[in-house]
Amino acid sequence: MFSIGEFARLGAVSIRTLRHYDEIGLLPPATVDEVTGYRSYSAKQLRQLNRIVALKDLGLTLGQIRLLLDGITVEELRGMLLLRRAQLESELQRQRHHLLGVEARLRHIAQEDDMPADDIVIKQIPALGVVAIAEMAPGWGPVNIVPAVNRARVKFDQLGISGLATVAGPFMIIYEKTDGEEITVSVALPVAGEPAELPPPARYRVLPALEVAAAVRSGPAASIYPMVYQDLHAWVQAHGYEAHDPGREIWIHEIDDVADVDQQVFESQLPFTRPSPSA
Repeated sequence: MFSIGEFARLGAVSIRTLRHYDEIGLLPPATVDEVTGYRSYSAKQLRQLNRIVALKDLGLTLGQIRLLLDGITVEELRGMLLLRRAQLESELQRQRHHLLGVEARLRHIAQEDDMPADDIVIKQIPALGVVAIAEMAPGWGPVNIVPAVNRARVKFDQLGISGLATVAGPFMIIYEKTDGEEITVSVALPVAGEPAELPPPARYRVLPALEVAAAVRSGPAASIYPMVYQDLHAWVQAHGYEAHDPGREIWIHEIDDVADVDQQVFESQLPFTRPSPSA
């Protein structure tokens, strides 16, 4: 028989761990002295302890290990291990994403010799129903886009759109390319469902689900654009993804007075796709 200290050394675990295994009924000692409460373990229990340690190294929970020790079918064991494999594969994918992020920042520093944009995150955007009003802009850039956005925003207020639907989020700006140089700029308001009636030119649309790279910026449009999209494109490219213009913008904080333009806040979103696993 071994004392708990001797048994812990032989099994390369802590005494605290053995006490915990005893408390949860996973590995009770062979005997417990009625007077002193000292625990003693038998030599054959070392094999059971080694099995527990090996299963724990696979990432199985103590509850799962107890089921294995109590005896389960081969199919139950296979299912348990398949689930663990899926968890490990998902964890590897997350770690690979973190590694790509670190490598992207290192490449940026090597190429540009300055600090990379480190506030860009990935977001999964679900499909979204919106009420939208579109205006045409002669091209890209704040000088072209801002007037179109302002015209559409004024029409929203004039038509009282917010009172015709259940609002589900802040205003958005959606860009769509045309065959020429013009850009269709839509101001959109997320809604909980399709309104029964909408005055033209407002219309209901369902935007598709997207995976996007997103960055939050504040201040006048001229201080944000197009630099934020340059940052987003560089980030997407550095991670080995493929960007898909045009992007979206979320009006996180809208101002009422142009004098407060420094306080407006936008989230810019650039859709992208990941390479296929076989690529």
